[in-house]
Amino acid sequence: MFKKIAEGDVFATKDSCATSGPRCAVLDDGRILCTFMINSKGGANDFVTMAAYGSADLSFGEAKPVWPHLIGKKSLFGSVRKGDDGKYSIAGQVFPIAYEGEDFWSDEALGMKENHVFYSLSDDGLNFPEPIEVDLPFYASAEQPGGLLRDSDGALTMIYSPYPTIEKREPVDNECMVLLQSRDGGKTFAGKKFARIEEDSQYAESWITRLSDGRLMVSTWQTASENSSQYLISDDNGESFKGPFPQEFKGQSTGISKWSDGTVLIAYNQRKHGTVGVWLALESFDENGKATLLENEPVWEAATATKTGDSTDFAQWTDFSFGEPSVTVLPDDSLLVTLWYQQDDVKGIRYVRLIRE
Repeated sequence: MFKKIAEGDVFATKDSCATSGPRCAVLDDGRILCTFMINSKGGANDFVTMAAYGSADLSFGEAKPVWPHLIGKKSLFGSVRKGDDGKYSIAGQVFPIAYEGEDFWSDEALGMKENHVFYSLSDDGLNFPEPIEVDLPFYASAEQPGGLLRDSDGALTMIYSPYPTIEKREPVDNECMVLLQSRDGGKTFAGKKFARIEEDSQYAESWITRLSDGRLMVSTWQTASENSSQYLISDDNGESFKGPFPQEFKGQSTGISKWSDGTVLIAYNQRKHGTVGVWLALESFDENGKATLLENEPVWEAATATKTGDSTDFAQWTDFSFGEPSVTVLPDDSLLVTLWYQQDDVKGIRYVRLIRE
């Protein structure tokens, strides 16, 4: 069982804006770095990547833009992660801004503006240099919420979900995910498609991590399937993947973190089955990639699933009242779950600290 030992806000405001994508990393001095995004409203193409630093007791200071000089010039949705080599990264998706007030999303296209992925590498988690943009190897827009996996040897890995584009200049193959890997410190990336299925498909909120036993694990939300939460396992460093396999639980938008003994923690949204809010699962995998669910419990309960309506389908995502959870293992082996929320006239980034009993 997971036991809540603390709860609070990283950031909260009554200003007219939207919040999204909170992720955390532990700095070498024990402080917590939480990155998240602010934009003017859900769907608006004016993401600003923010950073807030908290003490070990989770008292967070004022949140500030990571790249203030890019506000209004680039729309950056970035996620912080600490690599196995001890370095820090912020990586994600970046959109050009054509004019103030435009949207990055189109309901008609069920897709996004053409974009790139990006990354920025930092030695200390305090200073992040100018974002480096990476061209997509296949025509699409990229949905990349899970940041960058950095191995102990410096290899870089990102995955993204291809989406239809608003511009519709070419057909988009979105019945797969794309793996990007760099073996030269980010100078070049090789891309390939994986997780192909032949039925109606749209992956979302896809994350990749390296388990403590060395295997790669991918968690994803298949928005077009009743088996919405799915996973894949690679025994050969991404050359091939087993899956996708359905999870025992059904949810939306997973965020993952490796734990000990080859296990993985999975934070996800539950809007349809059981307690509405954020749940946390713990699972292990056998040699064939079969998952065993060790824990699966609600850890934060929402007042409502949506802000104004009653549909919790993916098409109504701009009406959701909470989402995009992530989970981070703290130095004392307690667990930090973060999420964005909007309740009444307050919106912000919430955290829950847990221990496993």
